Amino acid sequence: MDTGALKTLYSNLIAGRLPVGSGSAVNVVSNHAYAILGTNRLHAVVYSKAGYVYFFAVESRWMGSGLNVDIPFVDCLPGKPHHQGDGVYLQQLGDWAAALIIESGNVQFLCNEAEVLEDHLLGLDLPVFNITHTTGEPLRSIPQAILGVTDRISAWIHKVSLATLAVSALVFVGVHAYGLLSSTWNTQHLNVRAVENDLNATLEKISIQQPLAMQLSRLQQVTATVVRSGGWIEKYTIKGDKSEQFEIVLPSWVSQDYLDQLGRDVTTDLRDMDGLLIVRKHQQGKKP
Repeated sequence: MDTGALKTLYSNLIAGRLPVGSGSAVNVVSNHAYAILGTNRLHAVVYSKAGYVYFFAVESRWMGSGLNVDIPFVDCLPGKPHHQGDGVYLQQLGDWAAALIIESGNVQFLCNEAEVLEDHLLGLDLPVFNITHTTGEPLRSIPQAILGVTDRISAWIHKVSLATLAVSALVFVGVHAYGLLSSTWNTQHLNVRAVENDLNATLEKISIQQPLAMQLSRLQQVTATVVRSGGWIEKYTIKGDKSEQFEIVLPSWVSQDYLDQLGRDVTTDLRDMDGLLIVRKHQQGKKP
């Protein structure tokens, strides 16, 4: 693989360590990569050790001619033959370089011009181990069949949200509003962002003061947040414009901004062994 193609691959490569417990390591990595990259079409290396999963992942379209190229950084992970403890594992390739940083369990992958990367590494106060070996593991495609709930939830959101919105349009504004959805309904390869934009645009055409339109707007906000994080909805009910209850499952690594989108009055239950976060919202005045 030429250095230009390898630079493109490394520039789009992500790496990290996540808790996995008794859950599926592939699903944990897929959901995490989905939230960062916005796609489930991935090539990855997944390696489990002591309740954690180490991974390298990239969107499949960046693979190019690198389908069978060993990633030498894989052999630098804890438990692998070239691991020498915490430090910077550096691969020099001409005028640019790539580095795997391992420190206190944290894993970070960087790629940049050699001088820029070296300036950054000087401030880390970590030993630098130059990579000279060529062994490792290639990035492999993650089959869609084992990607977990994300694909199924996305497909369900596409169909249910659009179908519900079509019915609402017929009820409130007649056949003309339904026509606004027909071209989108027939599109087979919608992504989550396209659906979200379509719902927003259509809701603007329906009077937002109408109760059902307000409910749809809230449902769209919740489902978009859940899908972007790679989670799923266990229960969801809404009555009127204020009485909302739900139970949602998200990956445990989600940041606070995801929870803020679900509302300030939610409660959380972290289950470390499964790598999951249970998010609940109960009707005001009622206890769980």
